[in-house]
Amino acid sequence: MISLFMTLGIASAGVTDPPAADLDAVYAPRRVALLLGVQEYKDPQLQGLRYAAKDARDLGDVLSDPTLGGFDQVHVVEGQYRTTAAAIQQAIVSATADLQRDDTFLLYISGHGTLTIDPLGGSNLYLLPSDGDLDSPESTGVPVAWLEEVVNALPARRRVLILDTCHNGRARSALSTDTSSTLLTLRGEAPAPRDILEISESEARLYAAEYHQPAMEDPNLENGVYTHFLINALTDSRRSADLDADGLVDVVEAHDFAMDATFRHTGGAQMPRAEYRITGREKIYLSGNPTDRSTAEHALLSAYNQILRTAHLFVDGVPRGPVVGVHAVAPGSHQIELQSADGQTLVSERVRVAAGTTTPLEDLLQQDTPRWMLSSGATALTGAAQDYFHPIAAELELTRIDPFPAPAWMRPEVHVRLSGMRGAVSGEPAETINAGALSAGFGMGVALSTTLSVGPVVEAMMPWRTYTFEGGTYQQADYTGAVGLRALYLKPIGDAEVSLRYDSRVSPFQYDGSWTQLWHHGIAVGLSRR
Repeated sequence: MISLFMTLGIASAGVTDPPAADLDAVYAPRRVALLLGVQEYKDPQLQGLRYAAKDARDLGDVLSDPTLGGFDQVHVVEGQYRTTAAAIQQAIVSATADLQRDDTFLLYISGHGTLTIDPLGGSNLYLLPSDGDLDSPESTGVPVAWLEEVVNALPARRRVLILDTCHNGRARSALSTDTSSTLLTLRGEAPAPRDILEISESEARLYAAEYHQPAMEDPNLENGVYTHFLINALTDSRRSADLDADGLVDVVEAHDFAMDATFRHTGGAQMPRAEYRITGREKIYLSGNPTDRSTAEHALLSAYNQILRTAHLFVDGVPRGPVVGVHAVAPGSHQIELQSADGQTLVSERVRVAAGTTTPLEDLLQQDTPRWMLSSGATALTGAAQDYFHPIAAELELTRIDPFPAPAWMRPEVHVRLSGMRGAVSGEPAETINAGALSAGFGMGVALSTTLSVGPVVEAMMPWRTYTFEGGTYQQADYTGAVGLRALYLKPIGDAEVSLRYDSRVSPFQYDGSWTQLWHHGIAVGLSRR
């Protein structure tokens, strides 16, 4: 069963690259939730659930509310044919197919659970899908360990798994005849589950009950008890659940509130449990004002490269310990320094990080390699000599990015550019004038971020004109220089790199024996292979 799930998951992994114009939206942090309510069962032994589907719908309403959960995508799945083992697996694959590193993903499942018992090795826990067979959970059930593994392996930075099921034969659970017989031979409760997957950073797993306890439904609450109080923590009782009074309810606060309320409501018969490993000050927020949530979210610095295993991290001069791992920092600009074990500085760079994003520290070690970039665009000409040239000229530029090693805060480049236009020029008697400029130059950008640099540019330039007038052909050209500023935005996309460039430069030159000048304001889009 597990191998089938894994095969299907791998087969669905292909995605299509989005248009460049949509990249900012595609890579922006998103909040995605998948909620499954398994209530209708094929096996007549699996009956009695009244609120599993409603649990999923009610929690989905809270998470999709922009003033509460603020999730961007909420998928609610219910119904007998949509909650089979294959359908559940496909729903998970579909909901997680395009998750990115800085996303948040929540998987919630309400339904029957069961277990099989190995007195020596421990118990195995299963979620029972709508086509599950109580007597054959190993082949027809969805292993809880598999669900944990799938969530653990997702690329999303924050991951939450919530199971409102139980596994001991009461309430939201059922046991096969063989398992019930085995349980009767044991003293006390069934052995603890085996092969529990270690919790990962920024991950939370919430369970409605201990594995040997019931997870109850209550007709007065019209929900599963734990789900009811979890929803309550995110809505009507937000102020009580918000222990640090920051106006937000994170996953720890929500579970703690629901756990206490569930324990009291059931007289101790149901005790929810949780596992989480929240990195540094990073939290997984489930409810609260979106603006407050965005402000409260920290940025993360991450490193898993073994080359850095002995290095140490300093943020704004403050030691943060070993580099390898994840470090939460406040959004904004920070001086990041990586030092080797013997105190040598490997990298010292100012980096701007945004809330809800992760910056790999390995990227700071990567030396920018020289590469060619071809770009095209247009230049607007202004200044004293603008009447001698076309107001707009097309341009083509070949640029060598990072032609030599430089500090991380510098982005050097050299370039050759040809610009020109053909047609009539206002104020000139000739009907057709070919005019433009040939330039070769050097720019030294100051990196404001990993993608944006701004700095001075100097060029050797030859503005030229050719035209025919009164039967004669005339050519005009001059050698001069130009100085100005250049802003360069570079966006890596796989093995390629897209650029957006803006120039503003002035060039003095002689025309008919008199000095004059032109201002060039150019904008261009380019592409290179990294």
